Amino acid sequence: MSRKYLALLLALGLSSPIFAETPAPVAPATPPVPAATPVAVVPPAPAAPAAPALIFDAESKEYNAKPGDAAANFTFSLTNVSAAEVIITNVATSCGCTVAQLPSQPWHLAPGASGEIKATMNLAGKQGRVTKQLTVNSSVGIKALLVHSIIPAAPAPAPAENLRADREKNMELAKADRQAVFKGDCASCHVAKGVGKMGHDLFEADCNICHQNTPSRAAMVPDLAQPKLRDQNYWRSWITHGRVGSMMPAFGNSEGGPLSNEQIESLVTYLYQTFPKEPEAPAAQTPPTLPIRILKP
Repeated sequence: MSRKYLALLLALGLSSPIFAETPAPVAPATPPVPAATPVAVVPPAPAAPAAPALIFDAESKEYNAKPGDAAANFTFSLTNVSAAEVIITNVATSCGCTVAQLPSQPWHLAPGASGEIKATMNLAGKQGRVTKQLTVNSSVGIKALLVHSIIPAAPAPAPAENLRADREKNMELAKADRQAVFKGDCASCHVAKGVGKMGHDLFEADCNICHQNTPSRAAMVPDLAQPKLRDQNYWRSWITHGRVGSMMPAFGNSEGGPLSNEQIESLVTYLYQTFPKEPEAPAAQTPPTLPIRILKP
């Protein structure tokens, strides 16, 4: 075979696909992942609030106190506007100086029924604007009510000379009518302060104003600190009946005074045990009888 022929065969072999390189397999193209579309979360619509079962004429009340007012009174009107009975179990107050009152406890309000809750605030020792809360507890929930009192400042104390003049005036009234201490302005010191009190507390409230051992004690008023022969009947008689022609009034209810028998007895016990008394004089001793001796002549 000639060289020319061999060269031709070699050229043909190199160009044949049998001798060509096998290309690496190509992985199929992955289609692109579409971006996630955010989903909007819509919160549920809030439920409409239930209609109240109790309707009040107001949620707060205000009282403008006058000088000397001892208490402020409030009234709340309410209606059951529901189709079922409402039971009000109680009304709690935020302070002991305020007391609430229901028509009954528990209070049953039929559908359509109305009524009132009353409250009283004690104003003693208070001034300015004072606010207290009433909490109404019922079968349909809790309701808070407010009461406000606007209390004027206490007046300035009267000058000492005015107090002396008033005292002298009251003493003259007592000389003319010893029961005058239980009437008019005098009653605020000799009646009102002792209401419901017993023993020591009653003495401090009603009696000590005259009998206290101070320079302001009137000369004609006995000094109870001085010992005297005083038993329980002594105290009982003076307290109950007083003494006509003196400034000592009759404190017993039976004679127009402010004290009950129980209060008088509590005073008798306190006074007898507290104030000094002279000891009872010892009974005179009878000399012993000597035997008679008969002398014989």
